[in-house]
Amino acid sequence: MRFPPVRPLASIAVLLVGLGQFAAVQAQSWSANSLGTLDGSFVGPVTFADTGIGIGQAFVANGAGTAFSYSGSSIGDLTSLSGASGGAFFVNAAGQVAGQSYAPGTSSNQAFLYSGGSFNNIGTLGGSGSYVTGLNASGEVVGYSNEAGNASTHAFVYNNGNIVDLHTLGGSTSSAVAVNNNGQVVGDSYTTGDASSHAFLYNAGQMSDLGTLADGSNSAATAINSAGMVIGTSSLTYNGVVNGATHAFIYAAGVMTDLTPGAAGSTAIAINASGQVIGNETLTGNTATHAYLFGNGQIKDLGTLGGANSYAVAVNSLGDVVGLSTVAGSTAQHSFLYANGKMIDLNAMFPTLSNFVVTGINDAMQIIGTATDAATGTVRAYIVSAVPESDGASLTLAGFALLGWIARRRRVTRA
Repeated sequence: MRFPPVRPLASIAVLLVGLGQFAAVQAQSWSANSLGTLDGSFVGPVTFADTGIGIGQAFVANGAGTAFSYSGSSIGDLTSLSGASGGAFFVNAAGQVAGQSYAPGTSSNQAFLYSGGSFNNIGTLGGSGSYVTGLNASGEVVGYSNEAGNASTHAFVYNNGNIVDLHTLGGSTSSAVAVNNNGQVVGDSYTTGDASSHAFLYNAGQMSDLGTLADGSNSAATAINSAGMVIGTSSLTYNGVVNGATHAFIYAAGVMTDLTPGAAGSTAIAINASGQVIGNETLTGNTATHAYLFGNGQIKDLGTLGGANSYAVAVNSLGDVVGLSTVAGSTAQHSFLYANGKMIDLNAMFPTLSNFVVTGINDAMQIIGTATDAATGTVRAYIVSAVPESDGASLTLAGFALLGWIARRRRVTRA
């Protein structure tokens, strides 16, 4: 089963790299603007929407962690004003935010939805805590919650003020991991007798067992797109050993397909609207792990920045991928952008922001990540955007050729 992600509250800052609209903006430099703070020590990102609305966690003046939202001009406190602490984990284009809060004097998680200026506690399925794992465009929230007595957890969906128990595949425990814009929910659940854990699809009030790959015992869903295509991982027989490996799968039209036949192992991380999948594949012989992009029935090894390993993190609807890679002669990891068949080292382009770790990309070709300002050592949130050469800038881009290359690519894509 899954547990809520750990969100670090130290030495991080957000980097939104404005790479879009280069055909109109002949950018020669870049400016970096701090989001500021909530009178505390720093701001740290989680994710952002295609509209550029950012969310995450921040320290307030008393040292407590609180959820924040960033509208593009100001940063707002979502939880501490209600007497709680917490963090924001998901945001949609309408500005609705889903996260978790902690009531004063307790350690229990409570899922929340912030919508229309109101903070809504989602509640639980009778137990002490609830945990958010997904949010769709219409404000439906999914996650899992303790049952009465806290002996087990069940997947839930929250909509229009009501929390609904999705139950299980016959076992004691289930958890939801994602919801698409049609309200279809995926996750994993123990089967009857808790004999195994299988991926499920919940649709129109029914939970369906997606099964496993060849002779495997366990599977787990990762994500679902609006077409109802599900990705995840499954154990399978490998080199004659039952459950000898875990492979990424895609489930569509009632069929589960292995994305990486013959690999020593693989994972599926994300899927976009057109069915392109990113993940990581352990190469035959367990020599290295490489990020991959799957689309149109073909899998593409994205390679590395010169080192042994690379790891995909996020993909947008154009098929642009961001992730991490080791570099030549070092185990240090740099963030990368993979677009138009090329992998670009983002850390090398921004030398004044050290330890840049990418966490997402949107359809406007903005890239979000965490970093520390190497010049000052301060930890702050930043919006980094391209500006005309005449306007000046505080950061200089090393790879100017990238601008024209992306502009050409976007013109071809939209043709």
